[in-house]
Order: sequence, then structure tokens, then C-alpha cells
Amino acid sequence: MSKPHRIDKNSLKRLVEARVYDKIASAEGKKRTATTLISFLYESEPFVFYAAEALGIICGVIEREGEAEFVRKILRRLFWHLRDESGAYCRGAPLAIGEIGRNAPVAFKGFKNILLSLLRNEEVELKYVIYGIGRDAENMRDAHPDPVGELMPFLEHWNVVIRGYTLITLCALKASIPGDKIEIGNDEEFEMYFEGEIVKLRFSDLIDRFSGCLGGN
Repeated sequence: MSKPHRIDKNSLKRLVEARVYDKIASAEGKKRTATTLISFLYESEPFVFYAAEALGIICGVIEREGEAEFVRKILRRLFWHLRDESGAYCRGAPLAIGEIGRNAPVAFKGFKNILLSLLRNEEVELKYVIYGIGRDAENMRDAHPDPVGELMPFLEHWNVVIRGYTLITLCALKASIPGDKIEIGNDEEFEMYFEGEIVKLRFSDLIDRFSGCLGGN
């Protein structure tokens, strides 16, 4: 990791846009940087995904430096910003929660069931919750209730974007998906964040890509 350096908010935003996460993670004042990154979770796509990734990575560094409790405070703050009474609803918070879980598993241990419960919260951006669960699939597999059972109904969601993120997340959870759960519909083209960028694809493209997850009826 490079020598610590100061990053102001404007420089931080440019680094996030360029996805130069290693430079962000080596910054002086990592706690301050993490707090600033939360303010970026209100932005549009794809920047909000990048901000979440950056926050996850820097929280992982903070945890490894022995500050897991600070990471827990960040997680509690993110969940708070998903509540009406916070007065500052943060639609990108589920993305960051998943990225923090991926990078800081010690701090995240007590939050996995809460993240899963967001699937039932109609006020929260559903696709971001599903994506966040998938990003931390390794740690989410033993969440309660069973995350596979909670996610499976979303394969039949009316919104193809939800179906797309659900398929990817179920595969990340190593689920075996019954063939009769796959609803292609009219296979219209849609946009989603995939492998680091916003791409246009069809649901049938994802089925081809993740065919190894599909089981029998």
C-alpha cells in the first residue's frame, strides 16, 4: 500500500469515479474518508456503486487496523439512514452495507439478518438490497431466515431488473434454481450494474451466463 496522503472531498470524488480504491484505502484520516464516502451514496448510477465499493474497501482496512467498532458505527448509521425518522433517506445504503460485509466480516457479523430483512421493507430500493446480499454472499449464506428462500420469489417479479439481480445473487449464494422459477417474459433489453459498469442486456443473456445455477423442476 502506498504512503498515506491527504484527500479532500473533491479529490476523493475523482478517485471514486476512476475507481482508484487503493489510493483511497491508503489515505490519511481513513475514518474521515469513510464518513465522506457515505455522502456519495446519494448519487446516481453508476457512481453510487463505486462509492459503495470504496466504502467497503476502506472499512475493511479500518477493521484490519483494529477498529471494528468504528465499522459497526458506520453500519448502524447506514441502517439508520434507511429509516423514515432519519430525515435523510440514503438509497445507496444497502449497496454499502453489502460491500462492508464483503470486506469487514468481523464488524458485519451482527448485521447480516438485518440486511436480509430489508427485502421485506417496501421503502428501501429493492434491487440494491438484492445486489448487496449478493456482494456479501459468502457471509450471508447462514443468515436467518434462509436467504435463498427469501430471494427465490423475486425470480418471478414483474420488474426484469429485479429478476436479473436476483438470479445473480442466488448464484452467488450457490443456490440450485428450479427451471420453473425462471420467467423470461418478453426478454426486453434492460440496464444493470454488472462487472463494474452499467450494461445493457437481456434476461436470457444472464440465464446463459449463469446456467450452472439452474437445476431441474
